[in-house]
Amino acid sequence: MALLGSPRSMSVCYYYASQERMEWIQNYIGMVAILGTQIWWTWQVEDAFRKVADGDKNAMKNELKKENQQVQDLVAFVRSPINKLQRKKVNTLIILDVHARDIVDRFVRDSILNKEEFAWESQLRFYWDRKMDDVAIRQCTGQLKYCYEYQGLNGRLVITP
Repeated sequence: MALLGSPRSMSVCYYYASQERMEWIQNYIGMVAILGTQIWWTWQVEDAFRKVADGDKNAMKNELKKENQQVQDLVAFVRSPINKLQRKKVNTLIILDVHARDIVDRFVRDSILNKEEFAWESQLRFYWDRKMDDVAIRQCTGQLKYCYEYQGLNGRLVITP
């Protein structure tokens, strides 16, 4: 398990694509799992936009199907016998995933097909910036460096759109 502040702390995000998502989530502490899923969600949605631009008109619908399945997987997992910290982490991920899924659902509904549209630009997006070798958070024209401030696995009720 990677500790925050260690040289490989964020490199664990790269393993996300090479493992089953639920296995990856279970392998890492809450902060790393939550940040990693947000980085990969941003990449996956932008990849769907790229596929649409390349002619795959169903790319965003396919992304929505995948996100629906991911929410179902988390719900099934949280119903299994897991420890308290895993449950808190998964509960937080369910809230984040439902919000992410709802965003993609609106893109499908409203035919948002370009990552430069305000509907996407206005979202809080997490990127691994290779040039900075760090996480960048972007929204509209603003950009911040991720500060790695650990707040624990505190509960969230909702994310306001």
